[in-house]
Amino acid sequence: MHLNIRELVSGSGQVRRTEVADIGHLLQGNNDVVRAEPLHIDLTAAADHGVVKASGTLTLHAEFICSRCLSHYGSKLAIPFRERFSRKPGDSEDDEDDLHVITEDVVDLTPYIEETVMLGLPYVPLCMPECKGLNPETGANLNIDPAAVPEARIDPRLAVLQEWLDKGK
Repeated sequence: MHLNIRELVSGSGQVRRTEVADIGHLLQGNNDVVRAEPLHIDLTAAADHGVVKASGTLTLHAEFICSRCLSHYGSKLAIPFRERFSRKPGDSEDDEDDLHVITEDVVDLTPYIEETVMLGLPYVPLCMPECKGLNPETGANLNIDPAAVPEARIDPRLAVLQEWLDKGK
């Protein structure tokens, strides 16, 4: 997706872009993502005092693996996108940390979109916030069978002490 900065700054107003992009190559090394549909990009760009502000939403439907119970679940991510571009440094009085100074008339937004998607993916994917995970001994999913918790095992060296404590009750 390309954005003509020169046209926007010279007074053409506001531009809206919608596009569908395949981001499968971005997710190849990510073991938490099983499958991802194409990314839906909906951006609006407008010039304000020599600075072009591009903002919008990146929508991604993906299937993840839960980090606790290892089950697959689908999720729709609506990732906010916001970037600012200028042809000259110092065009904005705002914070300069997020201002990209460019020399070309046309900017390729693809690397900025890809970076935003990667940062918008869940760091620790969870099927639900209260996911109970797996039983460490049996491997049973505790969300499905909460009774799968085994009895507490007592160290054989302390079994006599446990018997003594049980008699005292």
